[in-house]
Amino acid sequence: MDEAELVIRRSQMGKSARSFVTAGPAALDELAAGYWLALSGAPSPDLNVAFVDSGDPTVLAHALRVTEGSGYPSLFVLAGDCRDSDLGGQWQHVGEMPFMIRDLYGDDLRLDSRVRQAGVDDFEVVSQLAAEGFGLDRQVADVVAGLVRRHDSTDKIWLLDVDGQAVSTVLTSTVDDAMCIWCMATPERFGRRGYARALLGDVLVRARTDGVGVGLLGATPAGKPLYDSTGWATLESWRIFTNAGSAQFAAGSGVTADSGRT
Repeated sequence: MDEAELVIRRSQMGKSARSFVTAGPAALDELAAGYWLALSGAPSPDLNVAFVDSGDPTVLAHALRVTEGSGYPSLFVLAGDCRDSDLGGQWQHVGEMPFMIRDLYGDDLRLDSRVRQAGVDDFEVVSQLAAEGFGLDRQVADVVAGLVRRHDSTDKIWLLDVDGQAVSTVLTSTVDDAMCIWCMATPERFGRRGYARALLGDVLVRARTDGVGVGLLGATPAGKPLYDSTGWATLESWRIFTNAGSAQFAAGSGVTADSGRT
């Protein structure tokens, strides 16, 4: 994939992130050439994300100024020609995130009768799954679950139910020809039973039926084997920095916790 298409794909992820994390009154969001910001105002860096892929230091400086000025604990993500030396000392490198893509025309994709779209009555269920799956406190997980209350949104939260109990959840956001995948969470007590694989396959079939051509996601190291085995390809790796303690990224470890726990 050439750089021009990569820029488009990065921007699609930015548009989708801004749409689902910036519904609250304290949110800040921007998207322009070379960067995007999706700052929810939640007290966790996992839901306040700044992304820069421009080699222009003035673009990075602007994104950094807005992010730091917000006062929110944040993740700062660099791709492309960005220089991490331009970040201040408060930003610690905490790992790499593979940015992945797959086309939606494979025969391996299947609908699953256990999958349904979450509704308003599922707010507590989604929040609990996100809290357990990501190691978040409920105040932060409620920001993710809040999407079920937005009736006019093209973003959706999906649940996989087993014996009347929701065991896995994922958020999807469609931008142009891409379905962006976020917040796939399967708590450890439901892990290693194929639930995440079934849920992911189902939502991708639904997207294909709606005319969407590709899926996009940022993978964690623990979740990447699932994506590798189901037709996803790595486009590039994003460098992750944070100015606060993150549930997903541990300073000094260089690895992340799996948000999907497949």
